[in-house]
Amino acid sequence: MSVSSGAGAAADPSPASHPRLWLQRFTHPPQGRYTSGVVEVPSGFSSAVVSWNVTTPNGSWIETHLRARIGQRWTAWYDMGHWSAQLSSDNRRSRTAAPDADGRVDTDTLFLRAPANAFQVSVESHAGAAAEVPQLTLLAVTTGSGKNDASARGGAPSHVAWGHDIAVPERTQHVHDSPDALGGGGEAWCSPTSVSMVMAYWSERLHHPQWDTDVATAANGAFDPVYDGCGNWPFNVAYASEHGLAGWVERLRGLRDIEAYVEAGLPVIASIKVKPGELAGSPYKKTDGHLLVVRGFDKGGDVIVNDPAGRPGNIRRVYRRRQFEHVWKHGSGGIVYVIGPPDILKRLR
Repeated sequence: MSVSSGAGAAADPSPASHPRLWLQRFTHPPQGRYTSGVVEVPSGFSSAVVSWNVTTPNGSWIETHLRARIGQRWTAWYDMGHWSAQLSSDNRRSRTAAPDADGRVDTDTLFLRAPANAFQVSVESHAGAAAEVPQLTLLAVTTGSGKNDASARGGAPSHVAWGHDIAVPERTQHVHDSPDALGGGGEAWCSPTSVSMVMAYWSERLHHPQWDTDVATAANGAFDPVYDGCGNWPFNVAYASEHGLAGWVERLRGLRDIEAYVEAGLPVIASIKVKPGELAGSPYKKTDGHLLVVRGFDKGGDVIVNDPAGRPGNIRRVYRRRQFEHVWKHGSGGIVYVIGPPDILKRLR
């Protein structure tokens, strides 16, 4: 994890523990256009996801862009999404454009045709009503290496996390099982349901009632009109940040990395893809993409989750360690959302 700050860097988690994540914190939110310095990625990368923490009052909005260096040559700047808290605004949308010679953006992820060795990211702020401007507090980029992400080694298991179960409230994505619901409702709401559960956990733990929003509100808050769904990864994190929480999208190497978050008291939201027979005990035979909360590990190292696909009373489940790691790493390359209170980085020291 590479971490810097607009007003001086703090001592934060070791880069060796989070090699695929770059974070920029802002104690004084930038105005107008912010462009990062050149961020070197010596191991190379072929995909990237940008995420952010921001408040966008009265229709203000941001647009995010990223470019990569392939060899000694820079790509064009790719549009990585526009964000506003107001769904009625035209300024909340992903961007899926025609590919160029170097790559393409698919909703929230840049895919490159050849490995890159560095990137730059930029954010441009736009004022809303009464000239109010966005307040950007965190910017993150996580990188990946395509098929190699599924085989990445995350280190030996941490038995410290085994037997640790974080009491995340249970909620179901089936509160609005109707094709007329936003984005289709039901199974299309797995991501905002998971975000709602984690927000409710921190609301209860730290006594911040404003962090607890119901599933329908979270779905509305994370909805991407261009994608026509609620599964845009950065939008879900941005929604939580609009309520005062902090977080990012990160590509991890394996369950050892999730164990480190659990040891720090942080539940994470994992993106999985399941084929028939791959995940025993799940409420679905297969899924082309699904989000759930990892809340801990049992004493044998199996994974304790809140699976929003379950019905009320049957949401907390335990999945076999090897099976879960397979559907997570082969499904999304190890993607998680990390969402917590504003002092989240201090909790990871």
